[in-house]
Amino acid sequence: MLLDVAKALQAPGGECAFACDEEAPPTTWGGAELCFVSPVKVCGSFVAVKDNVWVRAEVSARMRLPCANCLADAYHDGVASMDVCFSNDPDPDDPDLYALEGHTLRLDDAALGALWLAMPMRVLCRPDCRGLCPVCGANRNVDKCACQLPAEHPFSALALLFNQDELNQDEEV
Repeated sequence: MLLDVAKALQAPGGECAFACDEEAPPTTWGGAELCFVSPVKVCGSFVAVKDNVWVRAEVSARMRLPCANCLADAYHDGVASMDVCFSNDPDPDDPDLYALEGHTLRLDDAALGALWLAMPMRVLCRPDCRGLCPVCGANRNVDKCACQLPAEHPFSALALLFNQDELNQDEEV
C-alpha cells in the first residue's frame, strides 16, 4: 500500500486527507492461518514536519481465521487506529519509526501492525461456541456425542480439594 506524500513535503505543516485500500495476502497469526476477506482499508490524514511525515488513520479489514474453540471458520471485523511517523533517517532500534522512501510511504507494515494490536486474544465463530469434544473430537456445535469425560483428568485433584474443604466446613458447624 503506497501513499504519495509529495504535496505535503512541498508545503510542510499542511494536513492532507487520504483513503486507500489494498488486498492483503494470507498470513499467520497466533499459529493459525489468517485470511483477509476484504481489502485492508486505511483512511486518515498526513502532515509533513521537517524531514518526517506523520500519519493518523483508521485501519479496517474483515478477516477469517479458525475459531479458538472448535476450529471452524470465524470472522473478525478488525478496526484500529494508527498514529505513526515516517522519516528519511529512521532509527533501526525504534520499531515505531518507519522509512520514508523519497516521497512515498509504504503503509503495509504500519497498517497490519495496528490491526494485530487490536485483535482479541481469542476469536470465536459465535459467542456460545461449545468447542470440540475432548474425547472424540466432534464439533459440539454440530454433533451431539455420547462421550463421558474421563474421571481422571488434569484438574481432578482440585475437585477433591474443593470437596474436602466443604466437608471440613460442615464438620466445624
